[in-house]
Amino acid sequence: MREPPQMNWRKKIDAMRKRQRAIFRVDDDIVLLLDDVSAHGELLVTAKVFLDLGDKRDATDGVICVAATAFKPVDYKQFVRPWNRMLAGWGASAFHATDFYSGYEEFMRATPERKERFERDSRAIPKLVGSKASRILAVSFRPAEYIEKSSPEWKATLGTSAHSMAVQFILVSMGYWAKKHHHHDGFAYFMEWGDTDAAEVLQAVEHMRSRPGLKAHMQIKSFTPIEKGPRGLEASDFTAWHWNKHYMDRIRSGHDARKDFAAFMGTAEEKFDVAFLTGDKLLQYFAVFEEQIKEWIAAV
Repeated sequence: MREPPQMNWRKKIDAMRKRQRAIFRVDDDIVLLLDDVSAHGELLVTAKVFLDLGDKRDATDGVICVAATAFKPVDYKQFVRPWNRMLAGWGASAFHATDFYSGYEEFMRATPERKERFERDSRAIPKLVGSKASRILAVSFRPAEYIEKSSPEWKATLGTSAHSMAVQFILVSMGYWAKKHHHHDGFAYFMEWGDTDAAEVLQAVEHMRSRPGLKAHMQIKSFTPIEKGPRGLEASDFTAWHWNKHYMDRIRSGHDARKDFAAFMGTAEEKFDVAFLTGDKLLQYFAVFEEQIKEWIAAV
């Protein structure tokens, strides 16, 4: 028997709503399929780049960090498998650095076995992320300083969001990295949806991609806002958390890096870069970036 017309429409509406709910739900199986085949059918080695925003502040200061972790497809598979095994050992659905290092939620350390697991995984995580990523970049601003020091012209053109500015820095920097390492298959970017100023970030990215000279430099195949899911976001969460804590708890007081963060930097070696844009470096950045953007815009 044919269903009444209203039932057909109801099903179509339900299906549409499911698609809308799923638009930001991407698991690692989907991540590995995206952008690996060109319009001409040949296989590409499109690097997957995961962006995550972290922030830390107290009564006198604050810092934000956007961490980008880039993986080649094969290396990403080799990262995800042991990462999932680690989470399964905790009975955890996802890794959140704040919860893991503080012993909250799914990472509570109420038994000797879980305390031992924490010590073991604290040593393993930096090596796992650092050894499998192709590049790790942390871009950091002190938001209050960024707003105070940027010119009215800069604010009018590029906005007041330090998050958006950090992402733009990453896109340009990854373009330079691609040129240096002869990477021509582009980047598929994934950014967690719901972060502060996420809409402004997307608007800035689209604006940059609309400029032919800049678009060619950045090699962006896709830029996808997603909910938590892919483990690559968790790798970037790890880096952002460590950098913010390193600045707030170590740099300001003149102490050395935490052992796990030092181990991470040692494992990643030349693959890990930090751009902490503060003081004179921030002023230099304003001057250089503004001129570089003008140059790319002119290269139509």
